[in-house]
Amino acid sequence: MIWPLPWLAFLLSAASCADTQPASDIAARPAAVFAKTRQAFERNQQLAPQAALRYRVFPARPATFSLWQTGPAGKTRLPQSADAGFSAATLLDGYGVQAVSERSGGFAWRPDIRTPGLPDNARRLGDLRLECLVDAQGGLNPGGEAGLCEPGERKAACLDEVASCLRQASLVLLGQVEQMGQLQVEAGPYQNRPRHYLFIADQPLFSITLEYGDQKLVLPAIWQYGSAITTSPYATWPYPREYLYSLPLESADWPDDTRVIFETMAKQP
Repeated sequence: MIWPLPWLAFLLSAASCADTQPASDIAARPAAVFAKTRQAFERNQQLAPQAALRYRVFPARPATFSLWQTGPAGKTRLPQSADAGFSAATLLDGYGVQAVSERSGGFAWRPDIRTPGLPDNARRLGDLRLECLVDAQGGLNPGGEAGLCEPGERKAACLDEVASCLRQASLVLLGQVEQMGQLQVEAGPYQNRPRHYLFIADQPLFSITLEYGDQKLVLPAIWQYGSAITTSPYATWPYPREYLYSLPLESADWPDDTRVIFETMAKQP
């Protein structure tokens, strides 16, 4: 079943009701996490020099939810945008954030870094590389390791052989998945299946294309729907798989100004 992103707007418009409803799910990120993510953003901002740091919160299932700043002086409501996002600039120093939902299921937390001026169906690869670094180095999702997603020496011709590329790429951070949906990644008897950083798209995806100058490549389907993590039909996912994707972040063939073009699935009538 496809979950259209517009349900987020409905949830946010109804969020005022959550103040009087008993919460069955509360997820929090402490002030230290937001301090570390800001530092990671500033250290690596050359990847997206024109972008600002935002965050987004994705509930695992449709539910009314609200965001709160919590700190030394108590608890105050955190304004949310229509996409369930908020700017790092709106956070008070020394304050963390709580996500409060009327239903259980958990939340996914993501940095949201976007260079202005791109069309709605496109992202910039450098922005997404920076999102991965901010998440990993800042500890936004438990289970991330600070050494992952480092720019380092990017590997050339990473896409020549998808299986080889997947074995080499350090696009890890499966802790974010495990903490939400308790996804069990099967241990293959013949190969070690790598863990991959999962991005969340705004709409269900049909295909992803990389474009830079005259270069153009439609990514193999293994980069979508969490397929690079597990092929098990019995896996429990923390968010609809149609929205999930990974990218060859370490490929030297694709510079930071590469555009990541999304073709979305047709909307259901």
